[in-house]
Amino acid sequence: MSKTRLMTAATMGVAGLLLTGCGSAAPGVAVKVGDEQLSVRDVDNAAREMCTALGDQFEAENTVLPMSFVRQGTVQLLTLRAQAMQVADDYGLEPGSGYFNDVAQRRRTAASMPEEVRETYVELTSANALASDIVNQVGEIVLDERGVTDATTEEVSQAGADVFNQWPDANGIEIDPRYGLESVDGVLRPVDTNTSVAVGKTAKDGLKTEPDAAFASSLPLTHRCG
Repeated sequence: MSKTRLMTAATMGVAGLLLTGCGSAAPGVAVKVGDEQLSVRDVDNAAREMCTALGDQFEAENTVLPMSFVRQGTVQLLTLRAQAMQVADDYGLEPGSGYFNDVAQRRRTAASMPEEVRETYVELTSANALASDIVNQVGEIVLDERGVTDATTEEVSQAGADVFNQWPDANGIEIDPRYGLESVDGVLRPVDTNTSVAVGKTAKDGLKTEPDAAFASSLPLTHRCG
């Protein structure tokens, strides 16, 4: 996984998901997706486990990331997964073979990682496959209800994505501003959500929306990954 792969994993391959409806979560709540809440502690724990899981790879690639970027990517993936599961529940669906094939591949990759972080790695890195699987199943249901036959793969995906796009307006997605994420053109993307103004170079480096290796390397060990 490259320097930006973790951070952008939730936005790749599933276009148009996690649209409008982002706001500020309640104190202590990192993310609220519909009726599910994830605490700041949940995110911190998952981010630390992802950092451990990717440690050997980051070392081999000479990659160092601020932990803020790891937490940001973790929030994206947790949010995507939570929304996908709730949409699936709305339609009475279970993940299909495409998702489970991806999970099996992730488990093989995770076999060399510390045992205590494997499940977190598999759960988060398979979030895109889960969302894609549910999108396609929902798309087929929607088009069938419309009487559409012989739909193309693109038409099925678009119909499912439309459901995902509308879901946040009806159910709500709220993210604590500390994670620097905002819905931009239909996808959760890193943005500067700080209310304070950065003055010094170090402070400005800390607000960049792309990883800065030099800045990350200057951070204390507990504030960096790699």
